Amino acid sequence: MFAYRPGSRHREPIAAWFGRLEYNKNWRDFLYIGYNLAERVPNLKLWMFHDPTLASDGEQAAFEMTVADLRLKSRLTVHANVPHAQLPGLFSAIGDSGGFLCATSRVEGAPYAVIEAMSCRCPVLTTDSDGVRSAIVHNETGKYFEHGDIDGAVHEALELIGNRELRETIRKQGKRHVEMNFNVDAYCNHFITMLKEIGAV
Repeated sequence: MFAYRPGSRHREPIAAWFGRLEYNKNWRDFLYIGYNLAERVPNLKLWMFHDPTLASDGEQAAFEMTVADLRLKSRLTVHANVPHAQLPGLFSAIGDSGGFLCATSRVEGAPYAVIEAMSCRCPVLTTDSDGVRSAIVHNETGKYFEHGDIDGAVHEALELIGNRELRETIRKQGKRHVEMNFNVDAYCNHFITMLKEIGAV
């Protein structure tokens, strides 16, 4: 059910971020990546998916101050409390725009947003935050950058936006990887194996 949905194409590439305004999700790096990337891609748009009511203490105010300091308000759209059923269309639109999902987490368990984006042919640029290793192979199913390396992230983002052949390869292989490794049968088999290992079956 969570798959690519064709729709109207945005003329500007969209860099998107998904998470909560907290230390671990590292929203600041995304804003700095967006700021530096916009110098090379003037029509870049930034989308952030988060719920302001779930922000850690002081993070919402710090977020608004950082947006103002970097003068990003005109290119930033905040999507708050988006119903899950709408996400396939939004991820598909990001991918079709020539943009990408940027994941900046310091540590991540199950990378749901990353996998969902990939299933909708939205390429992913991410830090190596443990959980994403199950989904991202560099330059095959997505792209990595080092924690805190804004210049490195911008370099990888520019390649995702500008190298159409590599981009389409990543989109296709990313979707295929999700279909092969995160399907219902695979989950059922893993769950049954877990039950056996704990002696429940």
